[in-house]
Amino acid sequence: MDESELLFNLFYLLLCMCIIYPPEEFGRLGLTIEQLFSNWLGEEHLNFVRYHQRRTSLNLFIHSCLPAIYFLIHRFKFSVFTEYDDTEEESELDPDFPMPQEAVAFKTLTWKVAQRFSLMAVLAVPALIFNWYQQNWKRHPITQTLQKFSNTPNSTSDVESDIGNEFRRPDIYKKKLNSISTVIATENWIIKTSLYNVNFAHQSDTVLSVAKTETYNVSQDNNDTLQMVSIMVKTNRAGVPDFHIRINALEFRNLEERITRPILIPSNIQFHRNVIDRFIDVFKEQVSLNPIYKADRIAEKCFACMVAEPNIKIHKQCLDVDRNGQPLSADNCCTNCYCRPMWCVECLARWFAARQNDHEREVWLEQKCTCPMCRAKFCLLDVSYIEKPAVTPTTLSDTDAPASGNDNQT
Repeated sequence: MDESELLFNLFYLLLCMCIIYPPEEFGRLGLTIEQLFSNWLGEEHLNFVRYHQRRTSLNLFIHSCLPAIYFLIHRFKFSVFTEYDDTEEESELDPDFPMPQEAVAFKTLTWKVAQRFSLMAVLAVPALIFNWYQQNWKRHPITQTLQKFSNTPNSTSDVESDIGNEFRRPDIYKKKLNSISTVIATENWIIKTSLYNVNFAHQSDTVLSVAKTETYNVSQDNNDTLQMVSIMVKTNRAGVPDFHIRINALEFRNLEERITRPILIPSNIQFHRNVIDRFIDVFKEQVSLNPIYKADRIAEKCFACMVAEPNIKIHKQCLDVDRNGQPLSADNCCTNCYCRPMWCVECLARWFAARQNDHEREVWLEQKCTCPMCRAKFCLLDVSYIEKPAVTPTTLSDTDAPASGNDNQT
């Protein structure tokens, strides 16, 4: 394989990946399959089911043509793996491949088999799509799935009409999961679109549960993380397959508000349902790095939630300098807080986040806040976990001592 052939293989592989998994740049330029063939596909909001029947068929056809197009271009452009002539055996080694001719013959046979299979795919897939198209797409997998929800035998027009009407309403939840799949939640339906199929679940007979969560470190500099939640959608309808929805944890609450069925969350799974929950975890991690504060007396319960015990103290210990080491102005300096410990770390983190600019979330940890009680200005470095005072056992005084045996005698 020479250099030009290697570059062609890499380029064609990259092109195929962009066609199958189109990046955002292709979408902006209108180079996706749905955008290029929009006239034939129609409008999704006008006929939801028919649009996705055509879209999945078109994706299957175009993707099945990619191997055949590769072999066709390769045959006219390069001479490697062309027709092998048994009469040309002047040398034991192929000049392009320093290996025995038996190995070259095996590679040539493999190459020919791959060519035959690519040609069969180009012929078989259109036949399959034509079979789906007959009788108004009656044999399409999407129609076969919707038939399980229909009350009329051999007809899905009522189900298709209900789905289309609900999809056109403005209060639906629609979120693109990745470049090839989208989740849609309407008043009664949960739908997940993919490359070659569409999954449906009616909320009346569906159970949703969180299967697992996955956390990824986006940036090591500011401890920024990305948490993904995998939701299992199980339907009790016979013949309808289950499917997964993998969404960002911050989108969980938006999906939960649209779905009428409760989403079951196992007790051993915890995740950030919104930005505040995520900030609280980061706030706790940063506070744990600060020195411990020895408290003489604390409140019995947190003044905010009245449930947890106070476990943090605000006391000035920062240097009042910016990230470049330059002194801050007097208005931006932190001040001393003389309040006794009366807040839990979660309530203080919520108070801290509530007073920040929502459009500057990436710098929340660098900002300042005021004490909920005395309004003393503090930053994250001024918050410390407390060390509770040791409880000494009380000793019995002489007057509290039990009476002697003589006193009990009559």
